[in-house]
Amino acid sequence: MEYSFNIKLGILRKFILRRFKFRLQSVLNLKEKKLEDERMALAQILRVLEDQKDTLLSLNDKKEQIEKSFDNANKEAALDIQNIVNARNYLEKISNEIKTQFEIIKKTQIELDEQTQKVNEAYKELKVLEKLKEKQYEEFLKEFRQNETKELDDIVISRYKG
Repeated sequence: MEYSFNIKLGILRKFILRRFKFRLQSVLNLKEKKLEDERMALAQILRVLEDQKDTLLSLNDKKEQIEKSFDNANKEAALDIQNIVNARNYLEKISNEIKTQFEIIKKTQIELDEQTQKVNEAYKELKVLEKLKEKQYEEFLKEFRQNETKELDDIVISRYKG
């Protein structure tokens, strides 16, 4: 009989524990979604930044190639004036593109920093709610255990009297 009593008590405990409802669960769900969205935005900015850095590397490689071919042609004295002017103009164009790319990277880095701040803020907001939920759950368990103990005491007293 005691075994079936423990089984019934275990079933009752599971039933009661399922009754715990965090009254701010919808807010917690929104905070989780917000954090996920902010992380996705951060990942997107990181991808853009990496692409921009790749573009900068490519431009630097082009510039180096042009400078090397220009130096080699100067050593061989094979360039005429028009080719020299064209090469310098192209080199200047590439140098301007490199400067522009540096500015783009700088702006993207600022965006990345701002987005990182948003992710950190969303994480903090989520953690506050999770801690509150945990505390409320612990309080619920404490009350449940107290009620359970009281009920068990009542059962033992009624059996003892009867």
